[in-house]
Amino acid sequence: MKIRNALISDLPDIISIYNASIPTRKATADTEPISVESRLDWFAKHNKSRPLWVLEIEREVVAWIGLTSFYGGRPAYNATAEVSIYIAPQHQSKGYGTMLVRRMIDYCPCVGVTTLLAMYFDHNDVSRRMFEKLGFEPKGHLPEIAVLDGEKRGLIVAVYKIAA
Repeated sequence: MKIRNALISDLPDIISIYNASIPTRKATADTEPISVESRLDWFAKHNKSRPLWVLEIEREVVAWIGLTSFYGGRPAYNATAEVSIYIAPQHQSKGYGTMLVRRMIDYCPCVGVTTLLAMYFDHNDVSRRMFEKLGFEPKGHLPEIAVLDGEKRGLIVAVYKIAA
């Protein structure tokens, strides 16, 4: 098992893992699969301070985690980042999500991030339990802001303060 910086050659695997989450209607507001080409700019925005990591097991990318700048990268928010994590369906419920988020939390002081945000649908109990177990506190609920297959869904905004 190895956690490493994502390479451009990992992008098809990253997109495949992400696309596998779409039909569940629990992890993303995308309703149709996305393409590798549509995520090239997104990939390029990741760097040392906003990393994109993959979890590799026996040379297979099975999960990814990344930080993105909050609110369009406006400078006053540089110490705040959103964490996103996706795990291939066959590798879920093995503790990889918790491990990856903990590793990202530990990394945040190295890049000046003092506040992590997790945003997840209010009906995504698996994400809620994981983030709460890790110490993320729900601070906001945006009810009925997404429509998935005719169902109105809300978004939870949870916050983790990095210890100084």
